[in-house]
Order: sequence, then structure tokens, then C-alpha cells
Amino acid sequence: MKKYITCIFVLFLPSIVLRPLLRLLGHKIGKKSKIGFSVITSCTIVIGDEVRIGHFNLILNQSIHLSNKSVIGYLNIFKGPFLLNLEERSAIGNKNYITRGFIGLTYGSSVLRLGKVTKITTGHHLDLTRNIKFGDYSILAGIRSQMWTHGYYHADKGEERIRIDGDISIGNNVYIGSGCVFNPGINVSDAIHIGGGSVISKSLDRPGMYVGQGLRHIEQSFDNIKSKLNKVDMDLVETVYEKK
Repeated sequence: MKKYITCIFVLFLPSIVLRPLLRLLGHKIGKKSKIGFSVITSCTIVIGDEVRIGHFNLILNQSIHLSNKSVIGYLNIFKGPFLLNLEERSAIGNKNYITRGFIGLTYGSSVLRLGKVTKITTGHHLDLTRNIKFGDYSILAGIRSQMWTHGYYHADKGEERIRIDGDISIGNNVYIGSGCVFNPGINVSDAIHIGGGSVISKSLDRPGMYVGQGLRHIEQSFDNIKSKLNKVDMDLVETVYEKK
């Protein structure tokens, strides 16, 4: 009931009236923070000072924690059982689609974390089956990049397939250009620049510039793929493995 009352307050009331009412519901709202006309049904809302949330957002997640001077733009969709954590002066721009499947399809907790002065710009798609964490002073720039924390591998014949999950971790001072695609289980170290249109299929450890690679054939088998992974021993709707 609390989250639906929160939704009604946020959708229809200006910030000057909204702040004391949200505090009465047990949420924490700092000084000079502004919340636009959006739908928010998070169970827990913790907002620091001088935070801005724009108009026409759909925020249907587990909890949001926005540190001082952080920003969420307009027309974003955040949907699913995950935690959103924006550190000081970090920002999510406009028209981003950030989702996670229901528990049973997914498992455990999942977090989207942006470090200090880190930004996600416009029109990106982030899959939070598992965690996505950015360090400080990094940017997912341009438009239409995709970050996937799950994927599938099919047997050579028949219906058998497995899902492969893995966190994505982005370090400090990382730049990611437009239209990049991240596979599950990727770690990007500090001080790395990734050119637009790149497919990031392996972790990047050495600082410097990386650009897209040509398409190539990789010899693999279904059993060989499974041998390199850890099986998730939980009651899920499909067979799931995690990257080691």
C-alpha cells in the first residue's frame, strides 16, 4: 500500500508539497530536491540534497538511493526488482530502458550503481538480470548502447539450452561511445576508451583505446561451454549458469 500512495503523491503533487508527504511515508528527501510528474512505486526512496528527477519517468523498481546533486532526466523506464544507486553528481539522461525479469526468472539481488560524476546519456538499454556497476568519472555516451547480463547457448540439436548470467563492471574514467554492445560477465578496468559500435565480448584490462573487431569463428561445443561455467542450483524457470 505504501508504494502505491507514494506513486499517487509523486504523480500529482508539486515538489514543495511532495517532500513532507514522502517523509511521512518513511522516505528520505533532502533539501532543494525536485521530483517531476512521474510514476514511482519503489518501496524505499532515499534522496539527498539538490537531486532532480524529471517528468514522465516510469520507475517501478525495488528501491532508489540518489546522492547529492544526482539527476534522472525524463521519459526513462526503470522496471523490475533491482536497486538503483546514484552517487554524488551522477546522472541518467533521457529515454533509457533499464529492466530486470521477475524473481523466479531471475534470482538474488541486482544493483545498478553509478559512481561519482558518472553518466548514462540517452536511449540506452540495460539488462539487470545481474549487477551493472560503474566506477567514478565514467560515461556511457551517445545513444543506443546495450548492456546484457544474460545470454543463451543452445545445444547443437534439440531443445536443450542454457542461460549464462554475469555481472558487468565498468571502472573509473571509462568512456564508452555510441552503439556498443556488452556481453555478460565483462569487466572493464580504469582509464579505458571504447570506440562507438564496438562489441565487448571479453574483459578489458589494459588502459587505452579499444575499437570494434571483425566477425570471426570460434570453435566451441555445448559441453565445453558448460564445463567453463558454474551451475546456479536454484528453482528457476530455466537452466542457468554463471560465469566463473
